[in-house]
Amino acid sequence: MKKSTSFINIVLSIILLTACSNQNLIPVKEAKDIVDTYGITAFSVIIDTKEQSEALSASFSEKKERSEAEYLHKKDEVQLHGKKALTKISGILEEMDIDPETDETTLIKKTADAFEFSDFKTIKIDITFKGHDGKKISMSK
Repeated sequence: MKKSTSFINIVLSIILLTACSNQNLIPVKEAKDIVDTYGITAFSVIIDTKEQSEALSASFSEKKERSEAEYLHKKDEVQLHGKKALTKISGILEEMDIDPETDETTLIKKTADAFEFSDFKTIKIDITFKGHDGKKISMSK
């Protein structure tokens, strides 16, 4: 009896996790619009403040088989998935005005400013521009 209950719990957990990840999916055309507009195929940022770990977490990834976007701003209690997250992130990327040649210091400053976190403790950025190697940047104050 315990084995079957455990098995059922595992199966339900897998189904639940799969369903949750689908909420981040975005249509291929909309993901392609981000790539065509900003040249970015993947972007993620995590910002920690003195008061809160992962106060902000935002990500976008464009892939042939599955494109996703997610935005979580704990202080403002905003959690967006899929198309809504993509809309939010797109507006921020527009404000950032960055390209593959943007140096790391400028990228950190523009990211912190665009997400309105000038008081960050730690910022981690992972960004890939189409046709370029990805950049992983981390800075602590």
